[in-house]
Amino acid sequence: MSQDEQELKLNIICSKAGGQKSVCAKNSLTGKELKCRLREVLDLAPDSSLVLHFQNGSRNASKLLVEENQRLLEQGVEDEATITVKIDAEEVRPENSALRDSIAQNGTSSYYYAHANEKALPPELRYVYGGEPIKLSAEDAPENGYTASKASVLRPISKYSWADEGEFVCIYISAEGEPEAIEAVGDGKSNQVEVNFGQKSLDLRISANAIEYALRLPQLESDIVPEESKHRVSAGKRITLKMKKK
Repeated sequence: MSQDEQELKLNIICSKAGGQKSVCAKNSLTGKELKCRLREVLDLAPDSSLVLHFQNGSRNASKLLVEENQRLLEQGVEDEATITVKIDAEEVRPENSALRDSIAQNGTSSYYYAHANEKALPPELRYVYGGEPIKLSAEDAPENGYTASKASVLRPISKYSWADEGEFVCIYISAEGEPEAIEAVGDGKSNQVEVNFGQKSLDLRISANAIEYALRLPQLESDIVPEESKHRVSAGKRITLKMKKK
């Protein structure tokens, strides 16, 4: 199989079509052909207007517009990339976005300055693995609050994806990336999962069988509204954390 015929596994996020799905597509497809494929997969009207963005790896990678007339290979779309689908949305190119306009006008004073020099991380730096879980004694417990409150073993959640969904910023933890955590949470109705949203932080805990799976983000890029943020468990599939933008 030539380079132009490599098959990609794409993680598709579309809030109007049931959340996150996995789709396989050849990297020789153009953006226009990918849109046609997604209309079929997501059961959308043939004439629906789609705007696609892709993001390779984790939240540290840039989110880029999928160009209609270029192949996915030429645009740098990689295997396991996240494709965000906007339906009937206005296409905003990076150079014309409010974020880029703010940076251009205000420089380092811009609210979005952290994005000014964003670059995609190489694959080997996208995920950090902590090795096998270690049982902590009271003496060994760290002082920053990141400890297992009810379980004897703490296991960090390291594989998750981000998406900008208008009024919300969403984090998706899927069975493909964190199968043990998704199995542990079950349907989320038996107090296995606890989520605490702060003004600029997030703390997720999943407790099961003496193991606590944890995702802690102590310093989000921007403020959120804790009381309007929420989480949803799709049994056997994913956990969705929805953080309301302030």
